[in-house]
Amino acid sequence: MSVTVPVAAARRIGRGKNENNRVRAAGKLPAILFGSNKDPLAISVNPRDIEKIFRSKYGYNTIIELDVDGVEKEPSMIVDWQLDPIRDTILHVDFKRIDPAKKVNVKLPVHYKGVPFGVKNQGGTLDTVVRSVAVECLPGDIPEALDVDITHLQLATSIRAGELKLPEGMRLLTRTSQVLAQIAGTRASALAEKEEAPAAEKDKAKK
Repeated sequence: MSVTVPVAAARRIGRGKNENNRVRAAGKLPAILFGSNKDPLAISVNPRDIEKIFRSKYGYNTIIELDVDGVEKEPSMIVDWQLDPIRDTILHVDFKRIDPAKKVNVKLPVHYKGVPFGVKNQGGTLDTVVRSVAVECLPGDIPEALDVDITHLQLATSIRAGELKLPEGMRLLTRTSQVLAQIAGTRASALAEKEEAPAAEKDKAKK
């Protein structure tokens, strides 16, 4: 389940493009903290701390405890960020305050486990339709990902979001009919099916 990562933050007085550029020139990352019926707070953080979070196994689903000037501790999550289109570096981050006792909406990666029967034995190919689903759960219950066993999938079959086995207390927000992955036929498998059909009819006739 999710862990809480502490991140030091400092208040900012000014706002706007010039202020943001000044903050970046000082080696910091401009950010905003909002939510929980409190006034938005302009802050700056160490960009390396945010880069480490994005590279971690929980990514943007990490629970962050912002330590503002060593005085206030604000549980939060990253809900948006801006990237430099050329350098691909982080330019700005939006944090949203959270209540550890209240559920949050997050997107979880879906990890497909195993080799499908339809791929291994029927010449099909795995078509991954979506790689994440939206769920609602408590901040402390956010898993790294949802593992899905797909070894049973045969040719022309699929697995849908409604078939996911979710941990207790978690609610699926993605529509249950959403196809997650399916086994598509290839030209070779289609030809094999056509050849098998007449052979099966001949066997029946002999009997």
